[in-house]
Amino acid sequence: MMASGLVLGLILGGFPSGTKEVSMASLALLMAFSLSGVNLGEARGPAHVKHAAWALVLNYGILSLLILALGLAFSKELWPGWVLMAAAPSAVSIVPFTKVLGGSTTKALFSTATNYILALVLMPLMTLLLIGSSVRLNDLVYSLIILIALPMLGSRLISRLRISKSTNTIIINVFFALLIFAVAGANRDAFTGDFGIVLAICGAGAVRTFGIGLGTERVLRKLRVPKGERASYVLFSSYKNLGLTATLAIALFDPVVAVPATICIVLEVVWVIFLIRYYPTLPD
Repeated sequence: MMASGLVLGLILGGFPSGTKEVSMASLALLMAFSLSGVNLGEARGPAHVKHAAWALVLNYGILSLLILALGLAFSKELWPGWVLMAAAPSAVSIVPFTKVLGGSTTKALFSTATNYILALVLMPLMTLLLIGSSVRLNDLVYSLIILIALPMLGSRLISRLRISKSTNTIIINVFFALLIFAVAGANRDAFTGDFGIVLAICGAGAVRTFGIGLGTERVLRKLRVPKGERASYVLFSSYKNLGLTATLAIALFDPVVAVPATICIVLEVVWVIFLIRYYPTLPD
């Protein structure tokens, strides 16, 4: 679905108008359905708090700093895109991916919820400090309410509808495809105009996904952290909510600012496919 959205967006040029509105609506609904399976009542205790603290260090500490360092190598035109990526919380998909990799789902769930609550403060703070007056605080706060706060509340209503997991997955995939179609289409010229920049972003994206993810896995293995614990930490060290990043880029800046996030979304898909095949072969 994601590949289809990307290819069709580049071929057709996305939506003729309303890219910002379609992107925001698609992401808000995507987030609401993704969070509908979250039950924080299952996640409690000091072990979950400790996991959340380390997840924050990895995601908002090490990964965010790496993204900003990579972003410095690119033009000022793309810099806001890297800042928004660094300021974004972890991806919601970390929870199901942790389950697939054999990790603790409740710990990943609690840590994800913690990330999103803190993101309401960290995103405006980081964005204003690193981009400055080019971002209007009221626009940013409004976007975060629409894209994080409302989906978190809406997910509680959706959870009562008792939608099957397969149907929920289909709905999530459809909204993700719409989001990628809109963002990729709005940036078709950027993708086809300067192939060198696209390759450079691909290289930086590989470092911030594969590089830091494999590095985290190796360090934790040397520290004798069990594989089940390592799984979610590896995901928190390499996954950001790039749908949120791309949508905010279009909402607050020019569509070209969303190019780094759009390219990195594709790399994150390749990364999780790699992990699903590679992780079971690792020693405990």
